[in-house]
Amino acid sequence: MISKDERELLYKHAEEKFEKVAELQRLGLICDDGDFVPTVHYPPITEYPDQGPEYLDDYVWPADDRMDIYVHIPFCIQQCTYCHYPNKVGPCDDEKEKYIGYLIREMDLFLNKFGKENIKPRSILLGGGTPTNLQPKLLDHFLTEFDKRVDFSHCNQHNVDLGPNSIVGPDGTEKMQILKDHGVTRLTIGLQSLNNDVLKLMNRPHDAQWAIDSVYKALEFGFDVNIEFIFGHPGETIDNWTDVMAQAIELPMNEIQIYRLKVQAYGDRQGVINRRKRGSGADDIPDFKNTMMMKSIAEEMMMNHGFNETLRRVFSKDKKIYSHYAYNQCCAQFDQVGFGLSGFSSYRDRFDINSYNFDEYYSMIDEGKLPITRAYKHSTEEKIRQKIVLPLKNQYIIKKRFEKNSGGYNIDDLFKKKRAALTEHGLIEDTGNDIRLTDLGRFVADEVCECFNSDEHKPFARERYADGPLNPYNDNEIFD
Repeated sequence: MISKDERELLYKHAEEKFEKVAELQRLGLICDDGDFVPTVHYPPITEYPDQGPEYLDDYVWPADDRMDIYVHIPFCIQQCTYCHYPNKVGPCDDEKEKYIGYLIREMDLFLNKFGKENIKPRSILLGGGTPTNLQPKLLDHFLTEFDKRVDFSHCNQHNVDLGPNSIVGPDGTEKMQILKDHGVTRLTIGLQSLNNDVLKLMNRPHDAQWAIDSVYKALEFGFDVNIEFIFGHPGETIDNWTDVMAQAIELPMNEIQIYRLKVQAYGDRQGVINRRKRGSGADDIPDFKNTMMMKSIAEEMMMNHGFNETLRRVFSKDKKIYSHYAYNQCCAQFDQVGFGLSGFSSYRDRFDINSYNFDEYYSMIDEGKLPITRAYKHSTEEKIRQKIVLPLKNQYIIKKRFEKNSGGYNIDDLFKKKRAALTEHGLIEDTGNDIRLTDLGRFVADEVCECFNSDEHKPFARERYADGPLNPYNDNEIFD
């Protein structure tokens, strides 16, 4: 596992890292209690106005005829404490069958709207929920119908997000074979923890051994496997988190993803985790210092064992192994369509999101409408901000790509004062060809990138930040 001397050195380095973070908080970069909102979409999806499918009437299909695909399967065995996504729990066999039927009809409505026979993706992600919570026969039926509507000739990665419990046992073996038969290449398995007490607090439907077994099973089937862990959850301590990461890096993995507990939802459904208070009790949400120390410890342990950060908070032993779907959406910013309840679409000049309500989702499809209930078309200003925020958060801003994607703007002419302040305090650097986060900037990537949000889309009110040189409301005009 890990020696006492190694543990003490990790803790020492984590304390030192937190001192740097605390100084950034004093300078105004981080809000008063250290809370955060993840930079997943820009603008945040909770702030899209009500708008129906007619907003797509003037959408122009990509010139290269390619579009990545996301599909949402909103079914789980039980509700995890930290989950902010709409879903239904339990067997729900009739509901699942009904939903899959409507999901296929939604794909047909989309294709018919644009006069297409199929979609040609670069990458695909099936998420949820838990797609493999479907029974084998229904899973195979869905993928068979899905495959009829997709041209895989340019698809270089087919991803499925799933839970460990859904792929172990006899049914799990059958599901693994079904995924393999339908061309799935990469699995992201949400282990979340390898501590049984923490897993119980998360209300996960599996224990640590079950989680480990699922990893080996996926590897035996020849999938690329990424495993996920949450830090900062109730029940986690510096000690038991270090133990979990020590177990994780001993697994025969090429890719590990960590993410900080999201207390406040960045979508429309608020998970039950926000009922917990921050504190030092066993069932409390760990405080800001302990949470950030957990992050530091995990990153140092992974880097000591040959992992490198490929996309933000995703670490791989091989830089060629990463989520193409995430890269295409957030870095290259290719067009991507989302299907299913709460399915999210990200196009060059607009975003939309489907209904979060099952009955509304069904009724709109019955009326022959795409189930879009909210949408957002970029203004010139928000388009520029979005082309900065998402690539910088997830990797870096390639200047030539930015100029193309933003409509001809040179990033060297934009946000000069803000970029100067972030550079002066060691958070971003300009290599000449790109702008990227420094090591310290990557550690607080969400907070750095949200400096470029417009004032109306900042995660917290101005008074929540110290009145210092890094207050995100400072120098927030694009053309200064």
